[in-house]
Amino acid sequence: MLLAVCSRRPLLNAHLIRLSVRGLFSESGVWERDYKAETRRRVEQLWHGRIQEQWQRDSSRKKFYILSMFPYPSGRLHMGHVRVYTISDTISHFQRMRGHQVLNPMGWDAFGLPAENAAIERGLDPEDWTKSNIESMRKQLDSLGLCFNWDREVTTCLPDYYKWTQYLFIKLFEAGLAYQKEALVNWDPEDQTVLADEQVDESGRSWRSGAAVEQRLLKQWFIKTTNYAKVRQPACYRFVLKSYLKTVCPPNQYSIIYFTYSLTEVTALNVFTGREVPVVISSKNEFDGHLDTVMGIPDSSEEEAELAQSLGLSWISVLKTEQDGTQTLINSDEFTGQSRAEAFNSVTQKARERNAGGYLTSAKLRDWLISRQRYWGTPIPIVHCSACGPVPVPVEELPVMLPKVPSLSGKGASPLKMAQDWLRCQCPRCKGPAERETDTMDTFVDSSWYYFRYTDPQNPLRPFERSRADHWMPVDVYIGGKEHAVMHLYYARFLSHFCRDQGMVSHREPFRKLLVQGLIKGQTFRVAETGQYLTKEDIDFSGPEPIQRDSGSRLQVTWEKMSKSKHNGLDPQEVLQQYGLDTMRLYLLYAAPPEQDILWDVKTDAIPGVLRWQARLWGLITKLRAAREGPETPNPSVLNKRERSEARKIWENKNYAITQVNYLKKVIGLHNLCYLLCDDFLKPLSGLSQVRNPLGSVLLGKGSVLQQPWPSVDPEYLQTPDTLQLSVRINNKACGSVSVPREVAQDAQKVQELVLNSPLGARLLSERVIKKAILSPRTALINFLVDE
Repeated sequence: MLLAVCSRRPLLNAHLIRLSVRGLFSESGVWERDYKAETRRRVEQLWHGRIQEQWQRDSSRKKFYILSMFPYPSGRLHMGHVRVYTISDTISHFQRMRGHQVLNPMGWDAFGLPAENAAIERGLDPEDWTKSNIESMRKQLDSLGLCFNWDREVTTCLPDYYKWTQYLFIKLFEAGLAYQKEALVNWDPEDQTVLADEQVDESGRSWRSGAAVEQRLLKQWFIKTTNYAKVRQPACYRFVLKSYLKTVCPPNQYSIIYFTYSLTEVTALNVFTGREVPVVISSKNEFDGHLDTVMGIPDSSEEEAELAQSLGLSWISVLKTEQDGTQTLINSDEFTGQSRAEAFNSVTQKARERNAGGYLTSAKLRDWLISRQRYWGTPIPIVHCSACGPVPVPVEELPVMLPKVPSLSGKGASPLKMAQDWLRCQCPRCKGPAERETDTMDTFVDSSWYYFRYTDPQNPLRPFERSRADHWMPVDVYIGGKEHAVMHLYYARFLSHFCRDQGMVSHREPFRKLLVQGLIKGQTFRVAETGQYLTKEDIDFSGPEPIQRDSGSRLQVTWEKMSKSKHNGLDPQEVLQQYGLDTMRLYLLYAAPPEQDILWDVKTDAIPGVLRWQARLWGLITKLRAAREGPETPNPSVLNKRERSEARKIWENKNYAITQVNYLKKVIGLHNLCYLLCDDFLKPLSGLSQVRNPLGSVLLGKGSVLQQPWPSVDPEYLQTPDTLQLSVRINNKACGSVSVPREVAQDAQKVQELVLNSPLGARLLSERVIKKAILSPRTALINFLVDE
């Protein structure tokens, strides 16, 4: 009876239930009482397509833009992909049920060196290779039941996308923020090509050829990101950038005398004093902090003071150290007498007013080198003319298409130089003969603005319509791994600030909140002597400790990021086949908070528990369905006192869980208390797995649970009652409870009197000597210490 009464819902139409059962679970029309693997598969298969169709767009609702970093199309998803997209999918369902208009798009970071190298190894066209991988990964993503806005899909290697990457480059060029200069690059003398820093190993050799890498000066394209270095970063970026930025101390400007090591006849001008300063040349490639010039300040450095003395240079002391160790400025005009801390701000402000400096955020910050001497990337839209110099391609002639080339070897100069018909062109300015730029752009340029394109992906006239970008931006939650975050966030913020200054968008900051998910790690087994990683087949697990099967060598067992080379990877499709989609999604959400790493060990961790919980949920709905189909009509008046008390607890726990929204763990904890509010129990599960949809359809009679609003707290729960139940203990033993007015609940004397005058007190305490009464208002408890 309690189960039937507590359902709170009128009995569902029997015909509807039978149709739901027949359509959802078996051809015989019989509800499957046991939640078996085959049942899971049928449920997931039936509801997979329906979930993705249930999108409702309503511009009147508040927007919520959730974005997970788009993947490089390698051809295979790994478990890290599954985790990040499960998190974003769950949040998107949650926000949609809260009444938001949700944007959760997906696309492909499709240009780059890995695709070019893979195509070279296989003798394929990089475009064909990339498109094939995208098709494969799209199918894998679909198999995970993810609800992306596929109508907003972007692919960076397609002309309708990189046309606008080129457009933004031209805007940067016209603003003086894109320029070309000579720079030191990593040169592979065997492959005759430039290498990125990550392609050079710890011993300074090429990852591909093994040749010792050389430093060469080549003309390269840069974007002047340092122009925005003074912009302060929001708190959500600081944890990934905090080690990236430093400050310098300006108070010593009045003491600048030289730059370092070999004295020359060249001088520089100290803009503060108007005095000439000697310039010294160093043989170093660069100084600490990647700087190519430094200021010599003898008052701040014993080494620089000794160097000035050795070169016979004099200087003006500008710092005086007091007896207490503090330093003040001397010989510094209007700044004389200021403490070093005060002078920092004063001198910096004067430098800004004279346009001669300011708050240098970092000695590490350098302009962004975007040139790549490779084929598979966005062509730089510049034409080189002997008369006019570098000239941007007119916007109306964009995109500059990536041409087909006869073959790719990965060696020598830029492959685009082989496309002679494409290379030779007319100068847009003087109409004379010219050549196109043969470098391509760093793929970070493509990904620095893709969050804008998602807001207006089919626009043929501009990168995005301002009104649409203003509606969706900034991204409310941005999800991705920290290994991708530091430089990408820096470049993405730069482009966002630049677009704001160009009047293309209202918001400066692109991301409101950054969620950096943890890694999924697997166990690795390495031979202690050699460091060789072993497969499970090469290991003997029969003893107390694993050893190498053939040699008996001792092994080092650690947890590391999943990788093929370390033999600890896991194919998501295999997990899907073994456990089912729901179990995999629930496990990834339950095993650890999103920011923490997951140590994947199915034998000892939470997967068996998740499977048991799914079965309990199925069993619960089976019982509730049976109660609703039974002959009894719900009648709360027949409940006894204990049953009413239990119903009240269920109601309070449900409301508490909704107010806390500690998501999965909270709703799982409600399992044994959900009979009263089974519909409100299922709604929080709707973003987590697919089995909740058929269960919700049977219980609610309203279609998918995903179409229901997020459960709200009952108004009565938010009202403060006039009385509260005070637990009573005697000598630390629970004896019952007494209702006391809330206004006196913290008054020990009045509470004691109320308890003693209550039926409970009269029965248990009237004839006993009370030594002490201890009131705990926080826990609503009073403990009487009495003589036995």
